[in-house]
Amino acid sequence: MSTDQDLSTVAGAQAYLAPTQFASEDIALLSGAHVNFTYRLHLSTPYRGRSTLVMKYAKSDIVLSASETLSAMEKWKDRYAFEAKAPAKIRRQIDSAALATVPELHHFDEHAHVIIMDDCGLHSLNLKQLMLTATPSPAVAREIGLALGQFLGRLHSWGASDASLLDEFDQNAQAKKITSWITYERLISTLTTENLPAVACLPAPVSDNTLDALRALVAERTAEIYKSRETLTMGDFWTGNVMVGMLPAPNTSGAASALDRVYVIDWELVKPGVAALDIGQFCAEMQTLPLFRPDTAPSASALIEAFLTAYRTHRGVMHPRTPTVAARHMGARLRGLRA
Repeated sequence: MSTDQDLSTVAGAQAYLAPTQFASEDIALLSGAHVNFTYRLHLSTPYRGRSTLVMKYAKSDIVLSASETLSAMEKWKDRYAFEAKAPAKIRRQIDSAALATVPELHHFDEHAHVIIMDDCGLHSLNLKQLMLTATPSPAVAREIGLALGQFLGRLHSWGASDASLLDEFDQNAQAKKITSWITYERLISTLTTENLPAVACLPAPVSDNTLDALRALVAERTAEIYKSRETLTMGDFWTGNVMVGMLPAPNTSGAASALDRVYVIDWELVKPGVAALDIGQFCAEMQTLPLFRPDTAPSASALIEAFLTAYRTHRGVMHPRTPTVAARHMGARLRGLRA
């Protein structure tokens, strides 16, 4: 495959794929930003029975803030290798026929930073979009929660039992830096910056005693993010990285009635770490939805309860601090989401 094209454009992606078995008569941009671009490929010739696939391309620069740009080629050049490697291992270890799984990988070009994988479905939505635009019933939401809890519990159980697996993904050092920066390294500055709307809404400034306690928490959690080998963590387990496919109701014009499949995508931040951070991040994201859309509360509550129940069932031996750490991480994430 030639890497001369600009793969951040549909035309460039089409030219890149033209001489391959993934040549596509039509390509649709699903998402595109400063770093990652995702396309749905409508293949000219079906591939292994599939008429569509998804292609993900990573540009070279990752912008963390206005003052900090990381060169992916120099400082995180392997992030796509980690993202490609993790789902392949997970599919071999965790039942790929389960309701919640990961997409199958079909091609990885480490030089062009391209992954081609299964399409989650023409009518699939990420969980955040689904909750906001086509809120599932509490019964269906519970089904999604059970599937995700089972998936994450099994992932953490497997990760905790395989030291060689942790060694392999411990090389994803930049993922640790990003995880620490996103939630904890900004926590104190967020709570003390006067012009932030969320801070302005506080009934009173955060007390010095509270800030001191939070600084201690930040130091403790940051150290754990860099050093913990408790288990293998997904690292970015939130509603935007959960794709949900629904089956159309019979005798309708496409209205969804039943759950088809759930896929967990985007494994760039996979690494050894603290299991509770995956749990807390997901619960924080789900809890945010009713804050802005109260009508989603019954389904969000059913999903979170089912998720936690299934996680406890499938995790096996759980660190005794997990519930407390998850709750605190949930609070830290909510601070960031609302600020």
